[in-house]
Amino acid sequence: MATMDIIKQSGGEPANFLDVGGTANAERVEKAFRIILKDHSVKAILVNIFGGIVRCDRVAQGIVDAYKNIGDIHVPIIVRLQGTNAEEAKELITNSGLAVYSAVSLQEAADLVNKVLN
Repeated sequence: MATMDIIKQSGGEPANFLDVGGTANAERVEKAFRIILKDHSVKAILVNIFGGIVRCDRVAQGIVDAYKNIGDIHVPIIVRLQGTNAEEAKELITNSGLAVYSAVSLQEAADLVNKVLN
């Protein structure tokens, strides 16, 4: 809920919410992206991960793999990674060569969504 709240407070309008749970892997992330991308009102995807249960690097690799499997993703993806293996996760995202933006704080991520959309 905090993710949706901060998007709203930052001037955005959340289209939907999807929780991939504590066992997020490439397959689950890809399924989540495919579900979200079916909604044509989605203008960006904000992935907010606090890696207390799930390792951030595992989610980051899932995001990279999902992006490559899906192919052309027509909306910007912003990823906020905090917690277990967050530095490794940020490296994976940065070195992927994909159009994926990373942020450290939730506010920074929400602001980044607005920046890439304007």
